[in-house]
Amino acid sequence: MRREIKPLTGLRGVAALWVVACHWVGPEVSGIAADIALHGYAAVDLFMILSGYVLGMVYAPGFAPQIWSGFGRFLWQRICRLYPLYALTTLVSLALSREDWPVDAIISNLLMTTTHLWEVDAINGPSWSISVEITLNLFFPLFVLLCARLRAEWSVVVGLLCAAALVAVSVLDHRWNGGVAGALGTLDTRLMYLRCGPEFALGMLCWRYRGRFASCGRSWVLVVVALAMLAMTPFKSADLGFVAAACVLVIGLGAETSQVAALLGARVPHWLGVISFSLYLWHAPFLALRPILVGWLGGAMLANSLNLALVLAVATISYHWFEGPVRRWLTLSPTSPSHRPG
Repeated sequence: MRREIKPLTGLRGVAALWVVACHWVGPEVSGIAADIALHGYAAVDLFMILSGYVLGMVYAPGFAPQIWSGFGRFLWQRICRLYPLYALTTLVSLALSREDWPVDAIISNLLMTTTHLWEVDAINGPSWSISVEITLNLFFPLFVLLCARLRAEWSVVVGLLCAAALVAVSVLDHRWNGGVAGALGTLDTRLMYLRCGPEFALGMLCWRYRGRFASCGRSWVLVVVALAMLAMTPFKSADLGFVAAACVLVIGLGAETSQVAALLGARVPHWLGVISFSLYLWHAPFLALRPILVGWLGGAMLANSLNLALVLAVATISYHWFEGPVRRWLTLSPTSPSHRPG
């Protein structure tokens, strides 16, 4: 099984922090900083591409020669990876919530079906994307067939269809929800699978053809791509371009041949990536602390800094004392580092 690619783990950590900034940004932040922070929904697109790349790398080879070979083991490992912390943070969010959640919404959340059996909100807001990801995992053999087994010319067709689907999401969101043309940041139940599924497939295609784009691993290429992505973030209309650039970034970092990759694979970014799943699911419940801390400390920036320190501490403890041990117990085997990015 392939070892962990530390730059991709670090990238996941940076993306998780971006989501935190998106949900925590307040009126004290304005201008381009607010625009970039509020664009943090695009981190979900990056997560989906990363998941397709990493799961393709780790699991797709195990599906040979029969396409369904190993599916049960794969699905159980994904449930063990995603569900325990998802369920815990959902229950904590429910306990802290001031809303009167109906029973069917609670059941839907606990079954990770908030996005398809019932059109209900996620009790722990960011967890909707985990519900989407586990559903995509149910079709993993199909993704393997389309993205890893088809002849090259047909896999190119799959890639073009994925791009067309993302364009369709933008157009439909613009017409249905009054969104911005070119934007992908919709939470509409009818569109989120059409958004996340193609991105997952594109990530797997990036893994398959990584060797053909070795030049993407050069430092200057990665710097240019990263700057382009940063320049796109204030503009919702640039989401489609952001996804394309994210594919190039993932391929380049996956090569692990540049100073940029070394920087993202360094100790602090890598640590953030290791705890990123815990950070992603724990940060929303801490949002309720923000007004309390602002009142105590008398400043929003100081309150956010303390709140971030608290959630990072909880995420670290959660990873080492709950997420990791429960997964090891359920799978009855040590957690492979190569699973961390997924």
